[in-house]
Amino acid sequence: MNFYNTFTVRLQVEQMLGLWDQADDDWWQVKKRAPWGPICFQDPYRRGIFAKSPEVLREVIESMNREMRVGFDAATAFIFTFGMTEVFINKASGKVAAQKPLYRGGGGMQETTLHVSSFQENYANVMATVDMVRRHKPDAPIILTVSPVALARTFQDVDVVTASTEGKSVLRAVLGQVCRERDNVHYLPSFELVTYGGLNRSYREDLRHVKKSVVDEIVDQFFNAYFAPSGVAPAIQR
Repeated sequence: MNFYNTFTVRLQVEQMLGLWDQADDDWWQVKKRAPWGPICFQDPYRRGIFAKSPEVLREVIESMNREMRVGFDAATAFIFTFGMTEVFINKASGKVAAQKPLYRGGGGMQETTLHVSSFQENYANVMATVDMVRRHKPDAPIILTVSPVALARTFQDVDVVTASTEGKSVLRAVLGQVCRERDNVHYLPSFELVTYGGLNRSYREDLRHVKKSVVDEIVDQFFNAYFAPSGVAPAIQR
């Protein structure tokens, strides 16, 4: 259930809050090996969700919406991480799919089209997400971060490093602007803590995924900044 683009995060919050209802026929039929046979029905808007029939898929979608709402209602703070601006639009609905085509043997090659999203689009998505949370949780702190994990591939006609760098830069600029415009919204510099640490120090051998020791260090710094023992003021207050 990880979501890496601002469109999908916004859509999931809208769906969970009942602001968008997925149509009963909004699915992809794909050929994929499964316990029930070679035909699966896929949810385009969540990663790796397959079912043996449209009816079962609908039950799963509704169940997930309920569970997400339970978590949302119980939450006292929210952390959103965004990782890419390269997205794929579902031709039938106009909504952005949760993952690239063929992910985990799913569909998308014929059903979607590539879209390289802009600063303005991502800014609108993050602002809408923040404002939806605020309407229901006016006092909850919101933490925004950029994922330091680079793209593994790109569907654009450019080098993957170039595409990844551009996407991260757009997202970093978006989150900075949102934090300036909304109260009690904070930017956690996990992206900077990883990338400025250098490739050898921060990343595993694949040069994409972050070493566990670096992740642990970032988590420690996060807790030191935002949490404190009872009766002691935290290091950061806004």
